[in-house]
Amino acid sequence: MAHTESGTTMSDAEVVDIMTDMTARLDQTAGAVRTNRQTMIDLASRLITLAQAGHPELADSVMEVPASRYTDPARYEAERHAIFDRMPFVAGLSRDVAEPGDYLRIDHMGTPIMVTRNRQGQIRAFVNACRHRGAALVYDDRGHSRAGFSCPYHAWSYDLDGHLLGVSCNASFGNPDKASLGLIPVAAHERHGLILVAPKPGVTIDWDHFIGPELDAELPHWGFDTVAASRVGPIELNGNWKLVLETFLESYHFNYAHRDNLAQYYNGNVNTVDMLGRHLRTATSLRTIQTDLPALPQDQWTPENYIHVKYVLFPGTILINTPQVLEFFQIMPLGVDRTLVRHGCYSRMDLTNPANAALFERIWESAHTVVQKQDFPYGVTTPHPALTSAALPGLVFGRNEWPLQILAQEIDRAVAEAPAPATT
Repeated sequence: MAHTESGTTMSDAEVVDIMTDMTARLDQTAGAVRTNRQTMIDLASRLITLAQAGHPELADSVMEVPASRYTDPARYEAERHAIFDRMPFVAGLSRDVAEPGDYLRIDHMGTPIMVTRNRQGQIRAFVNACRHRGAALVYDDRGHSRAGFSCPYHAWSYDLDGHLLGVSCNASFGNPDKASLGLIPVAAHERHGLILVAPKPGVTIDWDHFIGPELDAELPHWGFDTVAASRVGPIELNGNWKLVLETFLESYHFNYAHRDNLAQYYNGNVNTVDMLGRHLRTATSLRTIQTDLPALPQDQWTPENYIHVKYVLFPGTILINTPQVLEFFQIMPLGVDRTLVRHGCYSRMDLTNPANAALFERIWESAHTVVQKQDFPYGVTTPHPALTSAALPGLVFGRNEWPLQILAQEIDRAVAEAPAPATT
């Protein structure tokens, strides 16, 4: 029986109905992607071979990890210092702040941040705090501010570039130097429809170094800059952030956790594994890939209709690409035993078509339901207490869970390579 979280109402049968509708209407609903054909054919060929073998691409050996990896506060602080205080994260997609004055509020990466677009169309990010007494300037997760921001506490005002425009009761502050009292900037970089933001002031962003040439060459293929409407919902979990990450890294669980819904359409325990710098690409496929495509000459293949390509941007951004939608998950650690997941769904379909608009809403509800009913209870909220109790000494990553092993090693490498925290 599936475990149900609050706000999740869709049944397994309804999820299956959505999958049936998605696959039956691929020709009508496939969205604007610009995939590299040879890359997709190569992935399809690998997935067909793996489906016939009945397993994913495999690690060389089994890996065991201790419970302390998930429960030790010192380990958690080392990860936060090495990774989440120093590396950029995906704040959202370009369409989330499509127009000048649109904004996003992000409160869970250690520093309260707001991301906006200025009048010239450039992305800007700032600490979400007035320079007078520190009150937040925006309170909604997303919205529109027109020409700028006004503090609700004492009405100090700022433009979209963070410059201080006005001080109420100006004479009471000795005619302050407005140039020195602008909003505190946070580095931000926009490319290929994605917005990278630094976790705090003073951290720089080198896109080319962080993303790397291989991933930078692939990201434009997916039309992240052309997606339409989005639905977004936060999910708070009792569990370590790495447990959350690991739920996205294997297809082994499909045949069991999702046996009454997704497994009826997808090949379980079958996926490709590719490292792109320190990031990861995996691909899964519909069950029909091994019957439909081999029956056709390769030049007639449409592999994008059979393959879902997932990118894991280190350490915790998940981008799952299907013909109809992009699923976005951002993992944000709140503590050693608490995690926030920002889940978004972006449409690749023409939503002026009422049937597409209705399907998009159903896809969003389905995805939001399944992760909360099955993935997160099985992978996060029930394992964490067992690990914390010390009754469970650790976890085992099989050869068929190679991505879990890769990301565990990348996390360890990041912690080992980080400079020691500054002392005061």
